[in-house]
Amino acid sequence: MIIYTPMPYEAIYAETNEQRKLKQVQIQGVPVMVEMKEDEAEIVQIMSTNPMDFLNQELAPGKRLKLNLGGDQTDS
Repeated sequence: MIIYTPMPYEAIYAETNEQRKLKQVQIQGVPVMVEMKEDEAEIVQIMSTNPMDFLNQELAPGKRLKLNLGGDQTDS
């Protein structure tokens, strides 16, 4: 079955029993949405309007990053 909708996949097939902890941060000067885990963050979405940012493998969705304890920045 194919669903044609402008809504994101997550909104249609939402997980009702668990709330995701999402936060927008800047990595290498690029705004990204990350899901906060215990001691790391997983990139969920690139929020940039620059097409070249989507080609950067360091910012690929699904990439896990260690969290800095001193601020909002993350590093790989």
